[in-house]
Amino acid sequence: MKSEKLIGLLILFLIITGCSVKQPPVGKKVIPNEDEYIIKALLYEKNGDYNTSIKIYEFLYRKTKKPVYYEKLVENLYFQKKYEEVIKKAEEFLKKKFDKKIFEYEIFALLNLKKYDKAKKLLLTKLNKKDDFFYSMMSFILIKEQKFKEALYYMKSLYALKPTKEVLLNLADLLIELKRYNEALAYLRTHLGLYGCEFDICKRMALIYKSLYDYKNLAAIYEKLGKFDKKYYILALNIYIQQGDFKSAEKLIKKYSLGDEYLMLLYLQKKDFRKAAFLALKLYNKTADNRYLLKYCEYLYHDTPSKKEIKDIAKKLEYLLTFYPTPYMYNFLGYLLIKYDLDVKKGLEYVQKALMADPENMEYIDSLAWGYYKLGKCKKAWDIIQYIKLNDKEILEHKKKIKECVEKSPKGKK
Repeated sequence: MKSEKLIGLLILFLIITGCSVKQPPVGKKVIPNEDEYIIKALLYEKNGDYNTSIKIYEFLYRKTKKPVYYEKLVENLYFQKKYEEVIKKAEEFLKKKFDKKIFEYEIFALLNLKKYDKAKKLLLTKLNKKDDFFYSMMSFILIKEQKFKEALYYMKSLYALKPTKEVLLNLADLLIELKRYNEALAYLRTHLGLYGCEFDICKRMALIYKSLYDYKNLAAIYEKLGKFDKKYYILALNIYIQQGDFKSAEKLIKKYSLGDEYLMLLYLQKKDFRKAAFLALKLYNKTADNRYLLKYCEYLYHDTPSKKEIKDIAKKLEYLLTFYPTPYMYNFLGYLLIKYDLDVKKGLEYVQKALMADPENMEYIDSLAWGYYKLGKCKKAWDIIQYIKLNDKEILEHKKKIKECVEKSPKGKK
């Protein structure tokens, strides 16, 4: 984990640099054309010509002694990355009078030069301990020094003073780094209860639940994140299915209107083939997509179809063959006709077409053998099926019956 991430690049406290495009509050004018000088300095600043803007601010401070011009001078030096000069100028001013903004830039300059010990010493001696900048900088420095446990004290104090989402995320990241997951969750849950699911907060909670393998809470957080991106609903759905919580999965699909496609896939996971089949048929009637009609045939076939339904499947498969004349389709229809004695000879013809395209396919070879068995040609069926090595329950049952048939026949006994 990068320490820069923990502090969020100090965005909260670098906001002061954003005032460079605004006219500084200078109060009562001391010299003629003071406003014109300010406008010129701001324009040079905006265009990145800090050398010129620095000279103007130096002139204005020398003539007016207003701290705001010295602040802008130090700020511009910081933008130029002249950190040593920032420190020098800051020290010159701060000897006479404390100025928070100038002090902050001195600290930033010291951090950029990796002078952490000096920065810490200044923070501890110069700032009020109730100052959020003090706690922010101290935690940042300690994190840089890999002193995470010490940093945690300052980060917690910062959050107590400034309980914003950004500070909370940094605190959570630090607790995660220390593997104090439950403590991080306690802070995050409190925020969640007060303000609802903000994307960054819920994402951080998801990260922790994932680390803890707490899939129940992870799915619940994914459901909350779904309002930002639908993909999180799908992630939650996958968890429910993997955990066998089909009731929650179905509830999620219906609650967030994920559609019949996901409901169909859920029924497949539950092995509720009949419900899956009729959802596929519903999708076919809605879209006229033949892939759904094929799924209807496949899913209903895996259920316990009635004689009427078997004939309907066969009829639909014959129709689908005109669109998908594949070995799989020829075997599917052929085996259906053979298995349910609808038309064994015609079924064999379809299976033979499948084998012409894919002669090594063991399932198609089994269909062929079973067709000959149904026609009473057991010896021929055995010559085909005996070499199949697939450890498939249905194929093993076919081999057993065909072998018994051969042994019972006069030739088999002989």
